[in-house]
Parts: sequence; structure tokens; C-alpha cells
Amino acid sequence: MSQESHPISADNDRRQLRCWHEWHIEGHQKRIVLCVETELEMRPGEPGFDPLALEALVLQANEMMRSCPSPIDSVRIVPARRYG
Repeated sequence: MSQESHPISADNDRRQLRCWHEWHIEGHQKRIVLCVETELEMRPGEPGFDPLALEALVLQANEMMRSCPSPIDSVRIVPARRYG
């Protein structure tokens, strides 16, 4: 698994913190996954969950996937890591 960070513009506020590609290799098959880190609450019913903001992030991630010069097989949205 490899990670490649991409700069994120300031107008994306807290929806998207960073993104990277991961390569998943099984035998002779390689799948490229676009990973997008976010601080958005992703669990329905939890305080702060906003389905419209999450949908906007999904649409943004799909657009990033389509605009990438190399083919991406899937997108994975992950919660931001909390340190400290």
C-alpha cells in the first residue's frame, strides 16, 4: 500500500483534509483507491451529521476520481485521525 498526498485548497474548509492513492494488490490484480480524509461526521444519528455536506463530499471525490489521469477503481472516505 502506498500513499500520495495531494494539496487541498482552502475553500474546501473541513469537508476534505487531504487525499491520497492506495494500491491494493492481490495476486496479479492491482486496484487503485482514492482515499479522502474528512472531519465530517459520517454516522447518521450522531450530533453534527449533515447528509447534504457528506453528499457534497462524495460528489467532489467522484469528480476527483474522474479527473485523475490514471484510472481509479474506487473511492474511500475516511474520518480524520485525532491525535493527542
